[in-house]
Amino acid sequence: LHSLFCFSMYISKRALRKHFDPREYPPETYLLCELQWGGSDKVWQHWVRNYDYNYHAEEYFLQEIFEPRSYNICDMTWYLSWSPCDSCCRVIRDFLEDQPNVNIDIHVARLYYEECESNRSALRELNTLQGVNYLASVSPDYIYCWDTFIQPGVNYHFSPRSFESRIERNRLKLEDILRVSTL
Repeated sequence: LHSLFCFSMYISKRALRKHFDPREYPPETYLLCELQWGGSDKVWQHWVRNYDYNYHAEEYFLQEIFEPRSYNICDMTWYLSWSPCDSCCRVIRDFLEDQPNVNIDIHVARLYYEECESNRSALRELNTLQGVNYLASVSPDYIYCWDTFIQPGVNYHFSPRSFESRIERNRLKLEDILRVSTL
């Protein structure tokens, strides 16, 4: 199972540039994560990439990597290269029901099959769950991710300016998906 996934504290600058550029459509999903327990100043950083379409990065992280601590609040921030599919939204929902002490902020670089109604509906449901603090973000803070998830001392020049219009387009699409119809 572990051979189907790659996980570590730091991601390569090439992988971050390729997989979080919303103009690209790589087949894998990358999940960059920060965990903070009980308001501590210490932040745990991790990333996961799936290789297998039958076991997604979100599911793998929650079931194989995350270690619950029933005695403390956990604030989790995810930066995903793709928004969660309908199946992953259900996995996240079930996880949050089992772990009421966990809060997740989810930021996405691009939308996964946004025309698929089951994905749209699942994203709307996920956005209303207690414990999901922030889903309506299509622009993960690229500079922050670069500074946080790339090993210190790596020289780079990175600017998301070249894809700002795509970020805005995806942000508006996500807002539209999350808007609950009043009809």
